Amino acid sequence: MLDFHKIATQCQHALVEQLVPFWLQYACDSPCGGYFDYLTPTGTPLDADKRTARQAEQVWAFAYLYTAIDAQSDWLDHALHGADFLAQYAHTARMACYTQLSRTGQPVAPQQGPLLNDPITSSRVASAYALVHVATADDQWAMLAKQTLQMALRYYQTEREAAALAPADEPQPLRYLAQPVALLRALLDARPLFDVADWKEATEPLLDEILNEFLDKRHDLLRDHVGVGGAFNNTPAGRRVSPGLTMETAALLIDVSTLLSNRKLTLQATNWCLRLCQWAWPEAAPGRGELSAEGNVPGLPRYLDWKGQPLTAPNATNRVAGDHVLALSALANGYWHTRHPEAPRWLRRIADYTFQHFPDTNGPAWHLALSAHHQPVTLLKTTADEGCYALVRGLADTWQHLDQCARLQPISAQRLTSNV
Repeated sequence: MLDFHKIATQCQHALVEQLVPFWLQYACDSPCGGYFDYLTPTGTPLDADKRTARQAEQVWAFAYLYTAIDAQSDWLDHALHGADFLAQYAHTARMACYTQLSRTGQPVAPQQGPLLNDPITSSRVASAYALVHVATADDQWAMLAKQTLQMALRYYQTEREAAALAPADEPQPLRYLAQPVALLRALLDARPLFDVADWKEATEPLLDEILNEFLDKRHDLLRDHVGVGGAFNNTPAGRRVSPGLTMETAALLIDVSTLLSNRKLTLQATNWCLRLCQWAWPEAAPGRGELSAEGNVPGLPRYLDWKGQPLTAPNATNRVAGDHVLALSALANGYWHTRHPEAPRWLRRIADYTFQHFPDTNGPAWHLALSAHHQPVTLLKTTADEGCYALVRGLADTWQHLDQCARLQPISAQRLTSNV
C-alpha cells in the first residue's frame, strides 16, 4: 500500500523549505518592479527582459500559497509586488496584454510570437488578478481579472472563427493545446467573478475544442498541435505529445468535471494520465512501438512523437521538473476522485524519481531540467521558459490531495513501505 502521507510530506518540504524561500529572497526586482526572469544558483539576477506570463505566474503562485496553504504576509506581499507591476505596465488601453516587457516595463517585441493578444499570456495575467482578488478581497483585482479574461476570450474566438473561414488553399496555422487549456484554467480561477450561466457559456467552447479537436479519439491521447477543426498535421509539431501538457490538461479537466458533476470526464482524464505514463516512461514498456521515447532511461521525456518518428526538438529527451510534479498532481487528483487502482503505482514511481533527481544537493532550489543521463541542462534556477508556476501548482496540489488520501488511510497502513 502506498504511503500517501510520506509523499505529501515530501511535497510540503520541497515547496516550503527548498523552493519558496529561494524565490522570496531573490526573485523580486525591487528597483524596477516585478520579478527577475533569470536567477543563478546564488540568487544573482541576470538583467533581461521580462516575459509577462512568467511575471503573472509568480503572482498567481504566491497568491495561491497565501490563500490555499498559509496566510503568510510575506507571501501576499510578494504576490502584490508583481501584481502592481502587471497592472501598471502589462496592458494596452483596451486591456490586451503585452507578451514581453523590458526590465522597467516597456513593451518589447519578442523574437518569437506576437507582441499582443497571446492567449497564454492574457490567461495567466487574468488568473493572477483573480487569485490576488481572493487573497485581498479588493475589487480592483476582480475588475482587472474580468476585463483581461473577457478581452482574451473575445480575441481567441475571433481568431478561431477567422481561421475556420480562411480559404483551404492558404497556409493554415496550427493551433496549440496550451492556449485553450490556459483560457479554461483562467475561467476556473475567475469562476467566482461570473454568474453560473455566463461561466458555463464561456467554458463550453473551450471544453469542446479540447475534447473534440485536440483529443485523438482513436488513440485516446491529446495532441499538442492540430489544424483547423482538429485536422491532423503530419509534421514534427503535429505528431508531438507533451507529457507535462497532457498532465496539466488532465488535472484541469478533473477540476472542471468535478464542478460539472461529470464523472465520466473525470475518469477519462485520469486514464489519460495512466496511459501516458505507460507510454512515456521508458522502463515501463521496453520495445514499445509508435510512442516510444529514445533510450531506456527512467523519467518522463519532454516530448514524444506518437508516430514513432525521430524527435527534432533539441530538448525532447530532457526530464523537466515541472512536468514531473504536474504528473504527480494529476495522478493524485485523479486518484482522489476515482480511486483508480493503477494510480498509486505511478505516484510512487514518479515521486521516487522526482525527489531523488531534481533537488539540488549542492545548493538551494531545484534543477529545472535534466538530460536523459540525469545531468542538469542549466545551472539557472529560474528562466523565462521555466519559472515557478508548475512547481508550485504541482507540489501544492499533490500535497493537498495526498494529505486527504492519507486521512482516509489506516494509521498502520501509512507506515508501510509500498511494494507496488
